[in-house]
Amino acid sequence: MKILITNDDGINARGIIALAKEISKKHEIIVVAPREQKSASSHSISIHNPIKIREEKLDENFKAYSLVGTPADCTQAGLSLLGGDIDIVISGINRGLNCGTDILYSGTVSAAVEGAIYSVPSIAISMDVDWSKEDEDYSKAAKWISKILDVAEKDYLKENVVLNVNVPNINEEDIKGLKVCRLGKSTYKTNYILVEENEDKVYVTKGTRNDILEDDSDLYFLSQGYVTLTPLHFDFTNFKILDEVKDIFEDKVM
Repeated sequence: MKILITNDDGINARGIIALAKEISKKHEIIVVAPREQKSASSHSISIHNPIKIREEKLDENFKAYSLVGTPADCTQAGLSLLGGDIDIVISGINRGLNCGTDILYSGTVSAAVEGAIYSVPSIAISMDVDWSKEDEDYSKAAKWISKILDVAEKDYLKENVVLNVNVPNINEEDIKGLKVCRLGKSTYKTNYILVEENEDKVYVTKGTRNDILEDDSDLYFLSQGYVTLTPLHFDFTNFKILDEVKDIFEDKVM
């Protein structure tokens, strides 16, 4: 297959390099990623600034480009300008999990969703890390995504679906397996710490994730030592209540 690889951590992030080297063993790949760190940029796109693209030398086995723009910009440029006929988009390997409702903030997931919007099957891959260190080994997550890609290529490539994959921060031999599950609900206790006061009050924030309440979600299964996979779709419609809301509003709001 011909695969577009992108991320939100930037073109030189160790996660994307590990992913590209692993996937290029079996597939033709092209890398298009932000020139700088763009975490938590969600699905923003550049509409007022020009897109700047530069070829980079990451590895002799594949072409790579950095882009001054957002992760979604990178996917769009890869599909429309640089990549030709792309069979699948893979976004990652992100430094840190993208699970639960945190996906709404994630540039990694949004880069994959951009592919699905344009009818290209997509995968987002993220790995939990120890944030007090910068010594994580992404080969574990790269091997898991390679195995998932093998199955997807054979049995499940849906053009409008994103497979969101998360890998726990434990030794490879301790991972219990793969769980396909729903998103959990990520909520945080956020502390605002005042660091400066003049015309503006300047705060830094520090968030602590609240306890996991569900026992059937990605948050739960990650805490139990599983790799999780959740199918996502860009249509946010709540179909369960669509008819109910229709009956309440259509004939009453004139």
